[in-house]
Amino acid sequence: MKVLSLPKRVCRFFENRISAFFWRCSMQSFGPESIIVSPMSIDGSENIRIGSRVFVAYKTWLAAVPHTGETTCLLELQDGVTIGHFNHIYATKKIILERNVLTADRVYISDNLHGYEDISIPIKDQPIIQHGEVVIGEGSWLGENVCVLGAKIGKHCVIGANSVVTKDIPDYSVAVGAPAKVIKYFDFDRNEWTCKST
Repeated sequence: MKVLSLPKRVCRFFENRISAFFWRCSMQSFGPESIIVSPMSIDGSENIRIGSRVFVAYKTWLAAVPHTGETTCLLELQDGVTIGHFNHIYATKKIILERNVLTADRVYISDNLHGYEDISIPIKDQPIIQHGEVVIGEGSWLGENVCVLGAKIGKHCVIGANSVVTKDIPDYSVAVGAPAKVIKYFDFDRNEWTCKST
């Protein structure tokens, strides 16, 4: 079994080395030991920074394109970030995933929205509207199918599967729902996780 898998491992090794060289040349920065596996698309690579030991799984779409007229645009995945399969992360101004953030599969993160206000124009033809900058705090975990829309998530947070984050979540919180609400937080006085009273 190991002998049969050896050619695949060798092929994958060289594929990762070649793609790392390509990304290092085209991105603002691309740290050592980082891997992007067969992305669906990478747009605006000159506006993307990848730290060290970052892993981006199969068929993820990364984009950093200033569609809203901003003069600068940045998508940054800091050291140790792990991105699941089929994620879609689209920055028109600024999205930062701090160190050791983990996302499950099919997570959507955006700092912009489609305009919809003019009912005489199809939504697809209306301008992209700049929303809030996005920061996902150090060591946080976003569950399957989470959407983050122009909001900041604090350090060491858990965002439950299928949640839609539209407002900021404080450090050391567990949030779920659409829209996401904090249901648990870490109480430093008691040194334990505590359910939030409603």
